[in-house]
Order: sequence, then structure tokens, then C-alpha cells
Amino acid sequence: MKRMRWPAYLGLLLALSCGKWGGRQPEHPSPLAGPASGMPGDCPTHKLAFTQATGCHNDGSVEFCLPKDPQLAVRIRALAPELQGPMGSGGRARCDLTREELYFFPTRPGIECAQSSSSLTEEAWVRLCRVAEDPAVSRIVPTWFE
Repeated sequence: MKRMRWPAYLGLLLALSCGKWGGRQPEHPSPLAGPASGMPGDCPTHKLAFTQATGCHNDGSVEFCLPKDPQLAVRIRALAPELQGPMGSGGRARCDLTREELYFFPTRPGIECAQSSSSLTEEAWVRLCRVAEDPAVSRIVPTWFE
């Protein structure tokens, strides 16, 4: 058996490790990561009237307006399939019903919300950040029923 040289061994070690660490995106990105860059800080929190820690302090959902465009609704639902809507009112998001529709993102305990907490789960936060990144979404606010 021929003895392997140090540089060849190092090259083999690096090649084998690249499959695990070589530039791949994490399976569970940071809750602030955006789809394009994958770097933290890309969540447009200026569009959110809450934080991840307070995202479940509401009457069971958060809401936002979308322009009346079926293709846009399909695109947004692909980011957050649990969306409910369109609804027939302007809601707390104050949609202009002549050109916009109201959508709800549910905040259910143990699903989108951490059990016994007002905090959104990491997965729900990521989905809401993705929705907020769309230019058609101007703001997302807590739902309060009267």
C-alpha cells in the first residue's frame, strides 16, 4: 500500500467536508434571514407592527392588505399557505376595499405561537418576514376584534 502524502490527504479531507459545510444554506435559516441573501437582518420589520416576541399578542391573527390580483394572492399563499382570506372588510389594516383585500395570518397556540407565550415560533416568524418582503404588502398589524 502506497503512503498518502500530506497535501493529498488534506485535499481529500476538504473535499469530503464540503458536502457538509461548503457554502450550503442552513436548513432552518435565521428568523431574520431573507430569501435572497440568507443573511440575518433582512426581515422588513418596519412593516410589522409587532416583534417576534409579541407577534401572538392579538385576537388570533395578524392581518394585511393585498391589491386585488389573483396572481399576487397565489404568490403570497405560496409563502404562507395558512393565510385566510380574502375577507370582506378593511380590518385593522384599513384596506381600501375598492382596490385591496384583507388577509389574515393565524396565530394559534402551539402552531404559529409558542405554547403559553405571546411569541411567534421561528417558523411562523420566517413566513411572516417572507410575506412582508413582498412590495405589495405595506404593513402587517395585529387583529383586534371589537
